[in-house]
Amino acid sequence: MIKLVEVKRIQEYNVMEKKAHAHFELQEMWINPDTIQQIKPDFSMKRHLSNGYLPEGLSSQQLFSKIQYGVGNSMTIATVVGTPEAVVEKIYKFSSKEILKG
Repeated sequence: MIKLVEVKRIQEYNVMEKKAHAHFELQEMWINPDTIQQIKPDFSMKRHLSNGYLPEGLSSQQLFSKIQYGVGNSMTIATVVGTPEAVVEKIYKFSSKEILKG
């Protein structure tokens, strides 16, 4: 298992005003590297960062990745802090598997 920092979108609904409001939080997540199917850059999160929607403390140069993971028909997509290269490097630290290049 490897630990990553996930950017979580929290949707809140105000019943009195009948409006939805979303904000972002950072939280740790643990993932089994054997279940990862795809890692790719997440450019939309970079826009959210430059617009000030993400939590304070992140560098304005920070990049993000989308990770698709799961088994069979149960797939999940999470946005994590770091480039795809940084995520793969972290996976290699804890796993002896290699990713095929094509």
